[in-house]
Amino acid sequence: MSQPVASKARVIKVLNRIGARGILTEVRVQLVDQPRMQFMRTVKGPVRLGDIVDFEDTEMTWQSSSRSNSNFGDIC
Repeated sequence: MSQPVASKARVIKVLNRIGARGILTEVRVQLVDQPRMQFMRTVKGPVRLGDIVDFEDTEMTWQSSSRSNSNFGDIC
């Protein structure tokens, strides 16, 4: 099993509230270590533009998300 990878990212855009009661916020983040890498994350709790979000992710999650994106066109 893969070990969790801790990363810090800066919130560059707050997109919208999601979830049954709107307790999650969808944001676009930019990695602090690699400024060219941007992606979307779901954050629980208050978040503002410019906040630093610390999250843990595994290599397995990255691989499964890239695999599902590549097969998106095959689903009908």
